[in-house]
Amino acid sequence: MANPRLWNYCKIIIGILVVLIFTPLVTPADQIEPTLLLMPYSLWVGILVSIILVLVTYLGSRVHPGLNTDQKTDEVDG
Repeated sequence: MANPRLWNYCKIIIGILVVLIFTPLVTPADQIEPTLLLMPYSLWVGILVSIILVLVTYLGSRVHPGLNTDQKTDEVDG
């Protein structure tokens, strides 16, 4: 299922998240509150961003425009 528009959205989301990780919004100095399940703010936001990155990467692997659905990827050339 190659979808160039969805692929471009995946690239944009990944780019925004990578930049966002290093901003004070995700990694503020000396801030623990608010906590979630007794985890400090930067830890649970980092986990959330990681989960989003994994989900968007999976989606990107399904909609990549170069994906050839007719080709079997389980075969090993040799």
